[in-house]
Amino acid sequence: MKNRRLLAFAAAGVALAVTLTGCGGGSGAGNGDEQITLRFAWWGSDELNAIKAEQIKLFEKANPNIKVEGEPSEYNGYYDKLATQVAGGGAPDALQITYDALPLYKSKNAIADITGDIDQSKFQAGSLDAGIIDGKLYALPTGVGSRGIIVNPAVFEKAGVAIPDDTSWTWDDYIEIAKEISDKAGDGTYGSSAISNDQSLMAFARQNGEDLYTADGKFGVSEATAEKFFEFSKDLQDSGGSPDASTAAEDASASLEQSLMGQGKVGMTFAPLNFIGIYAGAAGQELKILNVPGDSAGKVGLVIQPTVQYAVYSKSKYPKEAAKLIDFLLNSEQAGPLNKLTLGIPADPTVLEAITPDLTDSENEQVAFIDRLSKAGGTPQNPIALPTSQLGPIITKLLDDVTFDKTTPADAAKELVSQVETALAAS
Repeated sequence: MKNRRLLAFAAAGVALAVTLTGCGGGSGAGNGDEQITLRFAWWGSDELNAIKAEQIKLFEKANPNIKVEGEPSEYNGYYDKLATQVAGGGAPDALQITYDALPLYKSKNAIADITGDIDQSKFQAGSLDAGIIDGKLYALPTGVGSRGIIVNPAVFEKAGVAIPDDTSWTWDDYIEIAKEISDKAGDGTYGSSAISNDQSLMAFARQNGEDLYTADGKFGVSEATAEKFFEFSKDLQDSGGSPDASTAAEDASASLEQSLMGQGKVGMTFAPLNFIGIYAGAAGQELKILNVPGDSAGKVGLVIQPTVQYAVYSKSKYPKEAAKLIDFLLNSEQAGPLNKLTLGIPADPTVLEAITPDLTDSENEQVAFIDRLSKAGGTPQNPIALPTSQLGPIITKLLDDVTFDKTTPADAAKELVSQVETALAAS
């Protein structure tokens, strides 16, 4: 999830308790008759919560004797709650986790090894890599995805601005296009939302021959690159191409449906590809995906990553049942296709094949864009050394200081490097 969530958010504190069923066979449920209860925690949009409710009903029909208590929430606060639960020994049996946070929770001995519970042969090559640590499988990808520039052609048309050629545009072009849209569209419409998170910083870094982290786990972004990043975000805002600092802060905290892009009031946003369906549904408009500006041969800014992952709590009384649950939700022929592309492009080819005939134009764009990135052949991403839940707030605070004119891009860059190095030393 972070300034722009890895997934869309639901209302905090929502409790969804659904009865599921399952055979025994795990620790404590071996007789097949004992009623057991699993807790499953995730964050997601109303749409995702509804999908999970339907999937849970299917799991109930297929598996008697297991009750699952769903614990959906917003992304904001999710990891604070999870950290408290882990510290107290009472985390949910199955849980949603971002790929960058998995190593941290595995190091706390909070995540179970599910190697023997999952048939790994059915997944696309490489799709499980982010869930494998020291040769053991600790998490399943909900799907694979990336980021991109999601654009609303209707906003471009309203402003009389042509959609750019994304094989050659630059970050300076991006600012000019965003400004032109803001100037011409009117009605509180902006050319771009603010570009302000760790993934956009990573794109800048990779295009400058760097990465968020070095191979040996140090912060890999130079002060010079960080300064360019902060300068870009500030110039985008000052030009009027993106909202003023206060409006941008409100937009960052809104649900995807209520965001400027969800309301059809922004032409471009840098976001996870799987957001496109939620944005398009909320706005009632077809959207497109463009590559980030500034890419050149050998310096591809974007990477293919798991959207998010599902894992099993190491202290669960029923780890096999919890592993069975997450595998069913993602990869069974009954439940897997219900996700469509809301959680990324399915890592199980049979699930992708099942949903392909029903994909919308924007969903087909996601699949095609991932194929395009794969063929672009950018350098592999170095392992994440600091969870986004720690890096994201550092970037957000410093960028707020820049956009509210409390500090300069150069000073923010120095402070970024200092704070991240301190956080890495303490981790």
